[in-house]
Amino acid sequence: MIIIRPIRRKDYDFFFEFSFEALLGMTNLPRDRDKLLDKIIQSETCFSREIEKPDKEEYYFVLEDLTTGQIGGICGILAQNSGSLRYSYRIETIPLHSKLVTTPKEIKFLRVVTNSGQASEVCALYLQPTFRHSGHGRLLSLSRFLFIAAHRQRFRDQIIAEMRGYIDQHQISPFWEGIGRHFCNLSFIELMNQIDLDHHFIPEILPQFPIYIALLPQEIQDAIGKTHENTKPAYQMLLQENFSFSNEIDIFEGGPILSAATAQIRTIENSSLIQVDTTSDKLNNVPEYLLTNDRLDFRACFGKMLMTSQTHALINEEVANALLVKKGDLIRYVTIH
Repeated sequence: MIIIRPIRRKDYDFFFEFSFEALLGMTNLPRDRDKLLDKIIQSETCFSREIEKPDKEEYYFVLEDLTTGQIGGICGILAQNSGSLRYSYRIETIPLHSKLVTTPKEIKFLRVVTNSGQASEVCALYLQPTFRHSGHGRLLSLSRFLFIAAHRQRFRDQIIAEMRGYIDQHQISPFWEGIGRHFCNLSFIELMNQIDLDHHFIPEILPQFPIYIALLPQEIQDAIGKTHENTKPAYQMLLQENFSFSNEIDIFEGGPILSAATAQIRTIENSSLIQVDTTSDKLNNVPEYLLTNDRLDFRACFGKMLMTSQTHALINEEVANALLVKKGDLIRYVTIH
């Protein structure tokens, strides 16, 4: 049985290992032991606190195989996407009104903007290669939205997701080489290493004036808003969840930033609560759902569920144990697709 649960200090070695396995560009997973341990401790604290409105909380979850105890992935939610790293380029448009036929109708440019802290963020999604099957990535990603649905007061009314931008097989970011490196003469690898050590220098290396996109080489223009090959499945999944391109991109490798109204995210909007009974029957010929308990001691899994009425459903004992629920408890559910 595969479950999603909050990260614990005992998961530290896996967390550290994943931070090195994850490709460059994932600034939510710094390659620093002390910083990673701090994130785990902060996450544990956030799960244990009563919170009435979102602030700087960070929640991290792991995917665990209950049969083997192996940790296969990680994901996170930032309650509020404020902080010193939260800069982006906004793609803006100037309309032109020339009477000449050969004059373009508009000119697009990139402008550095800072976030307002008015959105929550899903982040740090990483699934180990051996677990990339059987819908585990979908479970890992979508379970976060059911946690948000259960604890709405902890999160903003808008959710964003920064998608990893295009990086080639030599770990080179065309976007960084074409723009960022003119303001900071470090390779992309050197830049990511520097950010792991200290990110306070970032405002100093950002352009002070807008950058006209039409003046950039075509290779750089093509990299604007382009996702990494390994990120495309997550990108498509979020589009299916009613996320859309925000017209903002990452300042380092140009990856797209998606956004959605929290209440309109498919998994949140379509999720429901139901009271469960349990059975020893495997329930083989009934539909499978994405199921979670509704507590801070969060658990999520795929599981068979038989609706017995509008308010009650039947799950088997294995699923009940995975979710840490018993007869009479409420669980949250949503269709997988």
